[in-house]
Amino acid sequence: MIIGKPFVDFIVKHHPESSRRVSQPEALELLQAEHARGHLQSAWFKDAMGGRFYAICNCCKCCCLGIEAMVKYGTPMVASSGYVAQVDGSLCTDCKTCEDACPFEAIRVDGTASVNWEACLGCGVCVGQCPTAAMSLVRDERKGVPLDVRALAQEQAVG
Repeated sequence: MIIGKPFVDFIVKHHPESSRRVSQPEALELLQAEHARGHLQSAWFKDAMGGRFYAICNCCKCCCLGIEAMVKYGTPMVASSGYVAQVDGSLCTDCKTCEDACPFEAIRVDGTASVNWEACLGCGVCVGQCPTAAMSLVRDERKGVPLDVRALAQEQAVG
């Protein structure tokens, strides 16, 4: 999902057969649907785009080359959200849904789910997929500062 001018204008002009404008409510609905499917959502910035936030990617762990590069080859492609997954053992039913859903292979289930802190990027896929609400995200300062899209938008408006 491409965000903001002039990026959206360029894509719609040059790829009219495969792109369209959406309203903010439509965009939020699409993002919620992708989250419900268990897709990883990430914000993208590039120097070539003026160092600006310009896209939200909705990645499936089965076919995303960025996730594959991280998991199989240890190539950093995604920064931590500033959060880490946490398990409520009293709610965990050992169903392994979180383990299967985790794009970074950070969760193992053996009697109850456990999170590998180093591998967890706080993406929240496990939280959205857990049928018993045993998974949550907690702020972890050791993981960095969370991205605040609203603050970035204000900085861009002022700058």
